[in-house]
Amino acid sequence: MNTEKLFSFREESGRARIYILLSECLKAVYTALTTGVFLTGFLLSAGMNDVNITVVTSLPLISGLLYPFSPLLLERFRKRKSLLGVFRFFFHTFSFLAVTILPGICQGNTLRRMMIFAVFLGNASNILVASGFPSWHISFLPEEIRGRFFAISGIVNSVCTALAALAASVLADFAASSGKQMYWMGIIRMGAYVLALAELILLLLPKEPEYSVSAVKGKALLRKPLQNQKFMGTMIPVFVWMMISTMTLYSANTYLLNDVGAEYTFISVLQACNIVTTTVSMPFWHRLLLRTSWLRAFQKVFVLFALYPFLHLLVTGRTYYVLLPVTMIVYQIVMAGGTLYFNNMAYLFTPEESRTVYLSYYLMIAALGSLCGQGISAFLLKWLEQGKNMGMLAPAQWIFVLQGTFSLLFAWWFHRKLIYKLERV
Repeated sequence: MNTEKLFSFREESGRARIYILLSECLKAVYTALTTGVFLTGFLLSAGMNDVNITVVTSLPLISGLLYPFSPLLLERFRKRKSLLGVFRFFFHTFSFLAVTILPGICQGNTLRRMMIFAVFLGNASNILVASGFPSWHISFLPEEIRGRFFAISGIVNSVCTALAALAASVLADFAASSGKQMYWMGIIRMGAYVLALAELILLLLPKEPEYSVSAVKGKALLRKPLQNQKFMGTMIPVFVWMMISTMTLYSANTYLLNDVGAEYTFISVLQACNIVTTTVSMPFWHRLLLRTSWLRAFQKVFVLFALYPFLHLLVTGRTYYVLLPVTMIVYQIVMAGGTLYFNNMAYLFTPEESRTVYLSYYLMIAALGSLCGQGISAFLLKWLEQGKNMGMLAPAQWIFVLQGTFSLLFAWWFHRKLIYKLERV
């Protein structure tokens, strides 16, 4: 992939793309340090059970219902940089700093309530301006270079994520053996907070355009995406992708840590393989896009994604040293393509006018998809753990079965029905 014209300090748009790429790298790192297996381990160390963990991790998705209010706020301003910066700072401070400090000052129900309040307040602050940054930065990513940029950023982000997770996992395993797990987990999260502030600075560096104030206000503004058939059609795979890809986001980690007995370091070494798998597979996904279309390429991802849960349900305490590496590599290859195509669904049929409201709907639908996926998982886990006998499989393994089956069924419908409707509208 030729990057000569894509990134350059000599011109404004090239510099902006460098800032955007670096900010995405920092986001990948602090996200790796504050979500997934590390968040699960942190909350378990704080004394929370599976139900409380599910509640806390679902709050960012529940607060996603506030996304429609974002354009009502942002469309009032012709310059938004200061507003975006202040609200993003609140997000990082409450979501990372407050949550990290709370286990040291309160326990039990008080900790649960305070953590819920901090996480919700932080995410609400972010959501109210969430569409502002992509609406601003997409002007530096015209359609003819967008696929290349997303492919390159996917490779670079995978490197940053894997290295960060690997380094932190070594510290996490050391902390678990030293008896000071909460202390070292807190250090990791504090480091992530510093990186988040650095990311915020990079996000604010590109030159901001002067936005035109929309003549459409209030309810009429919020109805515009609903009246765009092509846009709403692309939101169906957006919703379903987020639902199935996050269905086992935390239950898979809990299963590996508690049922399988896998070590933090072993899991993170496998996650570090993402550097190789994404780098090797991304050119294939980009070529597939050039040969077909965004929608048809995305449909192929749903077919291949089903391999991951069906492999994962075979991972046990006896087989994980052999099967988990295969499972993780398959997952990483498929997710490379899924992330590449998913990123452009927000812009595929989005007009420049009132772009913030379209992006707000995209973010809200993505959050609702994640909430639905994790909600289904939490409900079934709670039901299965109440003594329901479902055979030889553990509760989390049944979630894998459901995840793979639904992915295949949707891939079939996507191919037979949805693509045809979107291409002829």
